[in-house]
Amino acid sequence: MSYDLYVELGGETHKDVDAIVNDNHRGIAIPDVFERIRLLAGIAARKESTKDYAVSGDRKRGGGYKSLVHAAKPEDTPYAKELIRPALAQLQSLHLIPAAPDLQALPPGSWFLQFTFTLAKPWMSKDDDPFYVAESVNPVRKDKVFKVPMMSASSWKGLLRWTVMHTRLTLKKDQPAEQFAQERFAQTLLFGDEKGEEPGQTKDFAAYLDNLGGSAARKLYVQKIREYFHLDEKAEMPHHSGRLMFYPTFFNLIDVEVINPHSRKTRAGTHPIYLECVPVGAKGTFSLLYVPFDLIGADEAEIRRQALEDLQLVAEGLQAMFLTYGFSAKRTSGYGVAEDAIVKGEIRTRADRRDLEKKKLSDLKQEVGSVRFACTSVRDPGTGH
Repeated sequence: MSYDLYVELGGETHKDVDAIVNDNHRGIAIPDVFERIRLLAGIAARKESTKDYAVSGDRKRGGGYKSLVHAAKPEDTPYAKELIRPALAQLQSLHLIPAAPDLQALPPGSWFLQFTFTLAKPWMSKDDDPFYVAESVNPVRKDKVFKVPMMSASSWKGLLRWTVMHTRLTLKKDQPAEQFAQERFAQTLLFGDEKGEEPGQTKDFAAYLDNLGGSAARKLYVQKIREYFHLDEKAEMPHHSGRLMFYPTFFNLIDVEVINPHSRKTRAGTHPIYLECVPVGAKGTFSLLYVPFDLIGADEAEIRRQALEDLQLVAEGLQAMFLTYGFSAKRTSGYGVAEDAIVKGEIRTRADRRDLEKKKLSDLKQEVGSVRFACTSVRDPGTGH
């Protein structure tokens, strides 16, 4: 007996593929769906003639990897029923699903926004797993431990930053230099320093905005940054994370999209390419925490003003990202947009809590416009604390 799972339960034949898919190979049960996919990857890598069968099974009877992640109803796939549902319950029991923090323990002006959305178009993302079924299958990004389809916090941050930059700077590039610089400065305080801001030169994101706004706007922007962080003219531009803190989103379904390139000569399909995705109708929860740590000690009225302005700016960006521009790979082709209706959600401050259940994403900026802020801590009258 081998003590290596992939050696002991390896195989080469169609019969081996069927046994692994059906959760009983050589008399051994394989209850973990993701491990079955890994075992199929071993078979596909070992024998070229079995690779296609390991991926898609028989043309009439089905089977293979495809039968584990695809069904007429995505909620009926073995991956969704046997892996995602229990894993989400476990994440919840371990308190790994994002939840509202104690805002009284955070600096004045902090707020927390969370809502559950429903996908109107499939969501795609590239995973970095080097050991998957075959090169013809693009795996969707999954949590490394629980193997649930997920969107990382850093991806949310990058896409929302791009959306806000596009709607408030790129589409308004002809605005006066002072206004352009002020808007760029506000976004920097929210999202952190810009990628490509290096001593003596700029590139990438920073260089793009320099060219977009022009030299006058660049000069004013740098001046605002230096004044805000109390830097002299010779000091390097500061590195900071910004006021927004993002959380990952876990999705409850998985499926596959199929692309079948056709030969220009025969006009027949050549070799199907399977793209894992999170399908239409799947649900996920977006969570965002705002902590104005740089405003500690500032005037309370100014803290409230900036917190509300930032909340409305973020709400406007979220509307555009979720409903117009998308938040998925291939989003320029329409992938990764959400339905307008919010399943459930809330916006919290120290002084207020607004329920967003059954509200609309298109009304989000309006919904948060009257949120109340309290900058002093609420004290318990019984203890004085």
